[in-house]
Amino acid sequence: MHHFKKIVLILPLIFTITLLGQYKINITYESGFEFKSQQLLINKLKNSESRKEIENIISNQDWIKNYSLVYKPFKKDIYLNIQNRKPVFVINEEFFYDKDLNQFKYDSSKRDLIMVEGPIDKPEAILNLIKEISSISNAKLKIQSINYSYVNGWDVTSDKTLIRFGNDLSERRFKNFKDTSNYLLDIGKIPSIIDLRYKDGVALNYGK
Repeated sequence: MHHFKKIVLILPLIFTITLLGQYKINITYESGFEFKSQQLLINKLKNSESRKEIENIISNQDWIKNYSLVYKPFKKDIYLNIQNRKPVFVINEEFFYDKDLNQFKYDSSKRDLIMVEGPIDKPEAILNLIKEISSISNAKLKIQSINYSYVNGWDVTSDKTLIRFGNDLSERRFKNFKDTSNYLLDIGKIPSIIDLRYKDGVALNYGK
């Protein structure tokens, strides 16, 4: 039997626009087109009239990870190459966060992300939670959302089950989760709820 690995190619997108100041700017989005902010940038640049204004507009884009801006000598040709940040999760439909916890404005244009809700002041806790769950590769849990409340603590909803961590995101609790996940893999069962909030053990619910 032959196994084929699926390869997804992300092709850069190239735009050429003429600005009010008669500059012609060639924009290359290395990561393709993912955000509404990318189209908004094009619209803003169309109305710019000077090099300084162009540079100010670009430097104020919080979703840009890296960029290069090249002016062709003796011509009004500008070459702009942009690499955007890659969001991992969204908090309260307000901000994207990438793997380095860089924060940038959420614009509702990319929905296939982990949606997080609640009074959260430490986004690093979210990233740690995602890493711990994803580290159990055999479980293949796809996290869809994370909710935090002072009463229930951390609730993680995957495509298979609800995982309730409570307020204690300690190493011991993560170990309980890994041990429970490995046990469930061995017996071949998937509960609808894994509740880790108990001091004396873990509660499993197989109801719908």
